[in-house]
Amino acid sequence: MSIKRLVTTIRRTLIAILISLIIVPGLWAFGPSTVSEKVYAFQGVPDGSQPGGGLVSDGAGNFYGTTLGGGLSICGDSSPFCGTVFKVTLGPDGSWTESVIYRFQGGVDGASPSGTLVFDAAGNLYGTTVLGGNNDCEEGCGTVFKLSPTKHGTWEESIIFSFIGGTDAEEPGSGVVFDAAGNLYGAAGGGCIEECNGTVFKLSPNPNGTWTETLLYTFMGGTDGGFPSSLVLDKAGNLYGTSASGGITQSPCGGCGTVFELSPSESGSWTKNLLYSFNDGLDGGFPSGGVTFDSAGNLYGETYDGGSFACPESGCGVVYRLTPKSGRWKFSVVHTFNGVDGSKGSQPSGGLAFDSAGNLYGTTGNGGDLSCNNGNGCGTIFKLSPKLKSGFTFSMVEKFDGPSGANPTAGVVVDTTGSLYGTTFAGGTGNCTLTGCGVVFAITPE
Repeated sequence: MSIKRLVTTIRRTLIAILISLIIVPGLWAFGPSTVSEKVYAFQGVPDGSQPGGGLVSDGAGNFYGTTLGGGLSICGDSSPFCGTVFKVTLGPDGSWTESVIYRFQGGVDGASPSGTLVFDAAGNLYGTTVLGGNNDCEEGCGTVFKLSPTKHGTWEESIIFSFIGGTDAEEPGSGVVFDAAGNLYGAAGGGCIEECNGTVFKLSPNPNGTWTETLLYTFMGGTDGGFPSSLVLDKAGNLYGTSASGGITQSPCGGCGTVFELSPSESGSWTKNLLYSFNDGLDGGFPSGGVTFDSAGNLYGETYDGGSFACPESGCGVVYRLTPKSGRWKFSVVHTFNGVDGSKGSQPSGGLAFDSAGNLYGTTGNGGDLSCNNGNGCGTIFKLSPKLKSGFTFSMVEKFDGPSGANPTAGVVVDTTGSLYGTTFAGGTGNCTLTGCGVVFAITPE
């Protein structure tokens, strides 16, 4: 099987699992100091379904995100995975309004947007689509797109790069990040050569408005790692990320994922450094999402599996920390999800976010209220508060119940007031099989 077919199969299998879950409404449990609100429930067509990426704020009370599916009812070979870019706006009276600012066509303009969007200094939005483009990868090899606001209040889409597969990247699914010079960086799960397991790429703007692509690194699987996720830059221009597979091949899973660093040289080449390789034991396995810096330069991330094996077979997942020390990185587990069968959350995913007080927030795709989703739980929002000397105290912020959201997979955004904003992949009131089409939620301190 080609790497393209493998990645597509994995992606669609995960989607199928999520949207085939039968959500059984249960107790809607709130944390003692928060108020939860379903900002918007997606309906599928024409407003989108399955918001799989995180939210980004423009600082003016608006949040932007993507839906993997929905939008147009007909979008060629990509149907029903056309997808949308949406905006939710908080009004003066406290009400929210949702609008679709772009519906993908499923052809040269891309399909299935995935990952979190990013703004440039001029207010343009950038993101990635897993499918579409003008090249022959069965359903397109994926794109990097730009959305520019017009004076009429609409948004105009342009493709700044369309991947070709083969020796190039393919299926970029985790968005892009800017450096200080205006270059974009991203990760792709396919492409390069038949045996490889994904790439990290760079797009550099040219004076004539075009962009030049450079492949910075090609993952070869095995001990090298495979299927890289979202990236983050440090102040020195180094890139950090995780690979969903690969690493220590003698581990029970034959390679349970890695944390890596890519460092540029004066010659323009990039060197990969392996910071940690997971064993799928107490240290966790299969990192989900990228990594996040704290103010001291430590890296935090989460794994989908491993840790305590209170959750049957695979474990409930962990939150981990990597601390730089004498040119090396020290690994430690910050929190292990070990509620009985995931009652305190299981399978964390989507990345972590700090507030101004150093509290850490994240989401779990499963667990929580075990009366929901056939006993698997509909997911949670959790908080890790730093102790005075060391360590963190765990608390539950929210347990989802289905109608008000289910399966949060993209983390949360924290604003200056301590309010949390995010999306759930399923749940809500939309008619997307039995699971709902997903929601945007807000959680505000009392």
